Amino acid sequence: MLVGEAGGWQVAPSRINMTYTLRRLETYDDYKACERLQGQAWGFSDPLDVIPLTNLVTAQKWGGLVLGAFDEGGGLYGFCYGFLGRDPGGRLVHCSHMLAVDERARNMGLGARLKWAQRDYILGQGLDMIVWTFDPLESVNACLNFGKLGGLSDDYVINLYGETTSKLHAGTATDRLTIKWLIDSPRVERRAAGEVGEVAAALGAGGFDAPWALQADGWGPGEPVLDLDAPRIRCEIPVSVQEVKAHDCGAVVAWRAATQALFTAYFERGYYARECAHRSGDGADEGPKTVYLFEHGDLETDGAEMRRDGKIRE
Repeated sequence: MLVGEAGGWQVAPSRINMTYTLRRLETYDDYKACERLQGQAWGFSDPLDVIPLTNLVTAQKWGGLVLGAFDEGGGLYGFCYGFLGRDPGGRLVHCSHMLAVDERARNMGLGARLKWAQRDYILGQGLDMIVWTFDPLESVNACLNFGKLGGLSDDYVINLYGETTSKLHAGTATDRLTIKWLIDSPRVERRAAGEVGEVAAALGAGGFDAPWALQADGWGPGEPVLDLDAPRIRCEIPVSVQEVKAHDCGAVVAWRAATQALFTAYFERGYYARECAHRSGDGADEGPKTVYLFEHGDLETDGAEMRRDGKIRE
């Protein structure tokens, strides 16, 4: 049985690969599969942590979007879910609340395809910003959100969800960064075209010259430096916070405290998070790193690569 209306919108051909088709969820079976995928992806032990069919259907009907990635047999292998909202200034935005990919389909770029298809749809609604939150210590998500998608952030929320039953959240507070995805900005247009950007490329290559506000010290963090005045600063996070957690849960708590202090201090002083990149390292002298870049300035002009006169910022 169909639920609501699917009609009127199709994913552009460039957003579809040979294995998965992206479309809005339509049937009760689609929505039930979405409930199951949530539980699998986050490892929820309490079914109340899963967003139910009734909520998903209602959001889809009234301006939200529940988008799925389906295989040829109709199986759901990924989804993203969001709804309409307003930012503190009254701006109408799309709140992208949840994205998950089945573990059998990970590391294939499916999460990014879902986000770009979400952008296509929301641009069609006439909106210019999508917002969502994520754990700033999860490096894979950070590199996707900043590096591939071109998101930005100047908002850090302490313990947003309190305690959940997800195994991914165990052992530390649910602090979150708010991503502001300016979907019609020059920055995002360039990322959509596959351009990495000189700053992001230099950060990932290790050739970027900016002072360190935080670096690793073994499994844990060093002491954060909260009083730098440079135009740009760098902050290291674990390459895999889940691996750190398995080795030393106390080190993850220390990382949370250090990054919480750093993000909140620099955001209050007019910085925003511009990039996050993974560096492979250079052998024995230096191992892999995941690095944030903070920049002092205005997120919606400087960060969006837009000058205040409306022209593209070089």
